[in-house]
Amino acid sequence: MMLEIDAFARDGNDDLLAPTTKERTSVKVECDSIVVSIERRIQRTVIRGGEGDDLLDEGAESAVYEATASVDKGVYLDVLSIFRGTDIQMVDPYDGRTLKVAFKSISFDGGSDLLKMTLIEDID
Repeated sequence: MMLEIDAFARDGNDDLLAPTTKERTSVKVECDSIVVSIERRIQRTVIRGGEGDDLLDEGAESAVYEATASVDKGVYLDVLSIFRGTDIQMVDPYDGRTLKVAFKSISFDGGSDLLKMTLIEDID
């Protein structure tokens, strides 16, 4: 399954306080697995002496995407430049929508070439 992410990337040698590039950088990663989790915020009020309780649906939380892939060091470095960039977007691998996201975490095992990423949808 393909994961496509892009951002105004930052080169690994750039100063972290310097502005990012003016062009969007895009990376496509062939993933072994992409898991999406979405939960609803539910508030439960128990009324003492009443007939049960009340549930208040406060809407859906942001989608959390957990992706794993076997990639070489070059792909990892490309993803890392996007991780350090700004205005990160991804194409939802299931419905094709373009989403604004934030990286929660990224990890790379150089021995097994296993890349793990967690991205959170940024709902405006």
